Parts: sequence; structure tokens; C-alpha cells
Amino acid sequence: MINHLQWALLPSGFATLLFLAGLGVFAVRRTRRFACPLLAAAGAVLLIFSNGLTATLLLSPLEYAYPALRDPQQHKDVRTIVLLTAYVADDENLPLSSRPNASAAFRILEAANLRSLRPDCRVIVSGSAAAAKVMAHQLLLLGVPEDLLFIDGTSNNTASSAEHLKSRIGDSPLFLVTSSGHMRRAMGVFRKHGMLPIPAPTDYQLPRNARNASWTTSPIHLQASDLAVHEYIGLAWYRLRGHL
Repeated sequence: MINHLQWALLPSGFATLLFLAGLGVFAVRRTRRFACPLLAAAGAVLLIFSNGLTATLLLSPLEYAYPALRDPQQHKDVRTIVLLTAYVADDENLPLSSRPNASAAFRILEAANLRSLRPDCRVIVSGSAAAAKVMAHQLLLLGVPEDLLFIDGTSNNTASSAEHLKSRIGDSPLFLVTSSGHMRRAMGVFRKHGMLPIPAPTDYQLPRNARNASWTTSPIHLQASDLAVHEYIGLAWYRLRGHL
């Protein structure tokens, strides 16, 4: 989950803070003259980062840093598929299909498809306990055998997943399944721990080339910009912490 500081640094969060600041200074007569610049800045941030071109320029270098896994059969020495969790609603009243968000659903589907092509591989779902449990349950229903499905529900971030799985997998190669926008950070962390991940990215959201990007503004593009900025912040933070 995103903490308050991270939220404030995202385009949507920063625009919200500018807007609230504009309302705040407008309420005080002495500072009212600063309201229009702050409100205009909030609108400009939203306009720029909700544009498809901006979102593509930010996200494309992350999403296409590694190619899609076309032929898993060529990696004959791999015996493990690691699936990193995404957000899952912790609400048992919802049907199982509605509990994972879109990113989690794409990751589940990619892992299931990969496992069908490589039935000799085990699957390890790594992440928070609630998310790992739900995503593993869905994989069971998609045909992954229970005796080849394992849960690491003690990892709250990518770095801890790599740390915990190192002792289980060692330096054996593995297929790493996560969203394409998150793959650069995930690959760097696993390699930092001396592991041999083979990327299996999924959950692509925007085109590779900016010339194919939409020039319209939309909440989807703002969400993509938020995701990209979140990942760049994560990369910088992981470098500072020595995880990369």
C-alpha cells in the first residue's frame, strides 16, 4: 500500500494537495491572492499527467524494459515459478473472481498459463498473507496441483520476497511473474540477492511507442502516471537502501 508521503509525491496526490492549499488560502483574506496560482497549478498537474502521451512516456520505459516470455520451453532448467502478489480485497463476502484487482488478476492468469506450458514447475506465491492466500486459491481452481503450489505469505514488499525466497530457491533459475511496470525493480532486487530470475511480465497498460499514445486526458492515464511515478520512487528508494 502507498503511504502518505508516497501519495503526496504522486501526480494525483500532489494535485490534490495544491487544490486543498488553494482552497485554504482563499479562505483567508490576507492570502487570497495566492489561491488562483495554486488552483491553476493543481489543474495543470492533472491536465499534464492525465494525458496519454505523458503517461506513455513515463510508463513505457518500465513496462518494456524486459520482453514478454515467448517460449518458456527453452529454459529447460527452470523448475520454479514465482508469482508476486498485487492488491487483493480482504473481504470473504466477495466472490473469489472479484477480490484480486486487475493487476493481481493478470498476474494470476500469466502464472497459470506459464504453468500449463511448464507442468514440471512448482508455483510459489509470494507477498502479504491475505493476497497470497487468495491468489493461490484462484490458481488451484485454474488447475495448478495443490502439491506443487506453495505460499510465502510473510513478505510485505518485493525486497522481502527476494530475501525470503533466496533460502528456498538458492541460485537456481526461476520464472518471475509480476506486472510489466514493476518488473525492473523486481528483477533488480532478485538479482541483488544472487538469484537468477527470468522475467515473465504481464499487465501491460500502455503502448510501447509514444507515437501510438492517445492524446486525450482520462483517469486511466492519470492512474498510469501515478503507477510510473510510484515505481520511479520505489527504484530510487531501493537504491538508497541497497536493495538494487
